[in-house]
Amino acid sequence: MNTSEKYIARIMFQIKIHSSDGQLYENLFSKVMIKHNSNFRMIKPYGNIGDRKNDGFDKKKGIYYQVFAPENIEKARTISDAVGKLKEDFEGLKKHWHSICPIKEFYYVINDKYKGLPPRVEQEIIILGNQNADVICDSFCSNNLESIFMELEKDDITDIVGMLPTEDISFLNFDILNQAVEYLMHSERDFSLDTFVENPDFEYKIVFNKLSHQVANLLNVASYQTGDLETYFENTGEYVKNELKMRFAKLYKESKEVISEKDSNYADQRFFYILNNASPNGKKAVKDAVLVLMSFYFEACDIFEKPGELTGVNTV
Repeated sequence: MNTSEKYIARIMFQIKIHSSDGQLYENLFSKVMIKHNSNFRMIKPYGNIGDRKNDGFDKKKGIYYQVFAPENIEKARTISDAVGKLKEDFEGLKKHWHSICPIKEFYYVINDKYKGLPPRVEQEIIILGNQNADVICDSFCSNNLESIFMELEKDDITDIVGMLPTEDISFLNFDILNQAVEYLMHSERDFSLDTFVENPDFEYKIVFNKLSHQVANLLNVASYQTGDLETYFENTGEYVKNELKMRFAKLYKESKEVISEKDSNYADQRFFYILNNASPNGKKAVKDAVLVLMSFYFEACDIFEKPGELTGVNTV
């Protein structure tokens, strides 16, 4: 993978981290670990005995993982739940597994969404390690899972996050475009946005919205195809054009709710949130077509911020 592909893969993985809670995050964790370590085994909960406090382990090395993935780790009640689960799960793990496969390392896997863990949780993990001197006890957070993900082979990476968009958009397949249009129009009509009539400088808007050069390249290359897209809209009428505008604006609004400005690379994460959710099957041809649509609506200021519109910045 080249540098741009790695960057895009990392951003797409970060979006999965932010949007995965509970079982979804456990599934994501397990999928990454299985591809990373052939000795890793998932434990499927069974009946009323559950998973015996073991979400996955490497039996050859005696390494165990227990997953906790709340919506918000910073809430006081969630912190208490995290501490309680840590103690309960480790005791259950010792009871059910230690005698048949000795515990050498124990990792409390938490989706902290790159925010870091509250002090009380980290302290309890240290205390647990002190009380069990023969076992390495540590936290395993979003950045740890990302590091493992980024070491995977390209095929494994795309299996987890989907096909990676590239800058080589050589065609616009209108059959594929129609599929994207149909997909976007299936959602319920519950969002509207006033039409912007101004068309600010394309490059300036990229800089204004703090988008990276990798995203800028995708938008710029896709923009060469917007003439074909305008022809398509002329043939289909204003309804399709406006309906798609509404859908992309809705996706952008959703991206701002899911991804905070406090997150690293938040602008790029929002960009790929829209791209992923507007691509029904993740194939490259579909993403190429969606990128052309995104470039069109980006230039028209229907997605991302219009320079000076909300901040009072003078663009002259």
